[in-house]
Amino acid sequence: MTHLTCDEIRQTLQKGATLLDVRNVDEFSRGALPDATNIPLALLSVVAQQQLDKNNPILVYCQAGGRAMMAEKILINMGFNDITNIGGIEHYPNCH
Repeated sequence: MTHLTCDEIRQTLQKGATLLDVRNVDEFSRGALPDATNIPLALLSVVAQQQLDKNNPILVYCQAGGRAMMAEKILINMGFNDITNIGGIEHYPNCH
């Protein structure tokens, strides 16, 4: 898990990265990091190929970090190479 600052997240997104929230739809609707894409962990292996670009970096997060760690493994196994697990949204209370 890599903890980034809000500015580091913004800079990475400006360079073309995807910010991926793997929490469920209800959690996502109650608040997410700006510009995040929501793909719940349960659907990730089904839709990642269609919705994510393997050539772009992906910053993945969830609520506390556990699901992000599982998502990182799933994406690596699917051939995505540039995945950074940034932990949980609770680590970024000031990034909204």
